[in-house]
Amino acid sequence: MRTLVLCFAILISGFAPTLAQEPPPAGKKEPESLNAAIIEARKATAEKRFADSEALMSKVTTENRTLILPWVELGLAQLGLKKYPEAENSFKMALGIDPESVQRAHTDDFYQTSDKPTAVAASATRNSRNAVGGSANNAQSRTPDIKGVSWASLGEIYAHQGKIKDAEAAFDNAAAAFPAQAAQYRRNETITFFQVSNADAQFAAAEKAIALDPTRAALYYFKAQALVSKATIDPKTQKMALAPGCAEAYQKYLDLEPNGPYAADAKGVLTGAGIPTKAGKK
Repeated sequence: MRTLVLCFAILISGFAPTLAQEPPPAGKKEPESLNAAIIEARKATAEKRFADSEALMSKVTTENRTLILPWVELGLAQLGLKKYPEAENSFKMALGIDPESVQRAHTDDFYQTSDKPTAVAASATRNSRNAVGGSANNAQSRTPDIKGVSWASLGEIYAHQGKIKDAEAAFDNAAAAFPAQAAQYRRNETITFFQVSNADAQFAAAEKAIALDPTRAALYYFKAQALVSKATIDPKTQKMALAPGCAEAYQKYLDLEPNGPYAADAKGVLTGAGIPTKAGKK
């Protein structure tokens, strides 16, 4: 029943904030060549030429490890290449977390302390970046959108590595650090858990996303799609018996988007369960 095909573009679509610039440290300048390299890397990433983007930003981060934004761009390229350990390192560097010095006995403890006002908070998924960040290697200097894209990307990395609790904590950090984009981050979290076939995490993320943006039709489809995995067969009627809330979520999707890309699937499930569909609002 899972006929959906989700592309990389879904995760990077949406709001494109302008990242605040910070002054370079005393005695250093940010040359135009750096700006050009970042712009070129972004273009390569947008065109899915991840290896080209990685090569550009690897050179920049090797030459100057204190610049913030190149680490974000490098992480996004590595994420596109599915180089998850390398991408994790890059996003931690972007957040001001030295990957070599972080010692955690429990990952939950790590994330619970990271959203305190004095620590590196978190928040977002792969939004577009429109300006060059600064140089200060200081957690306090990182803007909410920088923290957001880094933490949300870490959430995606951990999900693909099967570290579900870590992934959920990272997305939580993302929503807390940049509330203006929390709905988008929760949507991306939902899609990520769909991609890794974790129905329970997908359902939980969909519920959070719907609470923030109840008008987005696709969220109800993903909620229902997570619940349909719990369907059983009625021994008397031989029809599918849906889990509580599943039919309602499918119907809500159809109400909001009766001719949407998932409409045929939603109608098919409801029909298989012997539940008539309504006409919808459109």
